[in-house]
Amino acid sequence: MAWTDPVAWVAYQKLQAADLNTYVNDNLDFLKQNVLLEASTELTIASGAVTISQTYHDIDTEGDASSDDLDTISGATEGRILILRANHTDRTVVLKNGTGNLNIGGDIYLDDINKRVILIGDSSGNLHLLYTDRQLVFCVNAFQYPAAGTDWTPTITDAQLGASKTAKKCWLPLNFLKVGDQIVSYYIVGDATEATALTLDCKLVRINYADPLTTTDISGGAITQITIDGNFRSQAILTSPEVVAIQKQYLLEINGTTGASDQIDVIGAEITIRRLT
Repeated sequence: MAWTDPVAWVAYQKLQAADLNTYVNDNLDFLKQNVLLEASTELTIASGAVTISQTYHDIDTEGDASSDDLDTISGATEGRILILRANHTDRTVVLKNGTGNLNIGGDIYLDDINKRVILIGDSSGNLHLLYTDRQLVFCVNAFQYPAAGTDWTPTITDAQLGASKTAKKCWLPLNFLKVGDQIVSYYIVGDATEATALTLDCKLVRINYADPLTTTDISGGAITQITIDGNFRSQAILTSPEVVAIQKQYLLEINGTTGASDQIDVIGAEITIRRLT
């Protein structure tokens, strides 16, 4: 069964039974089995606001700015469902919680045309969150040390690798993940004291449930090697988001080498995920 587009009826036009079946009864049966929305139409933010005219819209920033806040959405009524997405991947629309009439539990960033947010209106014209693939950043620093005090050493500020060490590893488990989360990217953060020949590598690793257990390096999950002195905040962006599922665990594997008088200090990592809520 397919949807039949309505026709423009002419005044005093006589309706035949076949027409009623095609344009009314068949379409009612279709709607009972399917939800069919019209294609999204574009709304452009003006002074933090837009006015909706249908259920599905894509939102663009004012003046094509790289980022713009959306505070107020006019036109919402009790039970009104609204689906929004960003109009352009390079322009981020930020839905602001509690600033205008959006009660959504926290700011939501529409920074990708493949992301959607679904809202529902109340009798006061406010909009509440039903669904979003919210993007979150988690800070992790619960290191695992295979030879604490000999290789990587725990301190109050960081995991520290002293001078004259070769290919020494420690790990950062990602123990905040939920099934269904999508790992998007991460930053490894710290400081390098380079005097001789320092290198620092980091990669995202999946542990697979198998007999015996296996590991997989995630595509795009390795940073560009750090070799110079100074603070670092090095990013890895996954080739495609990694979807967390049962019987999978994840960690960052950190691998450092230092020369005489070198030192590496890693304070932790910042992990960006999309979480369906």
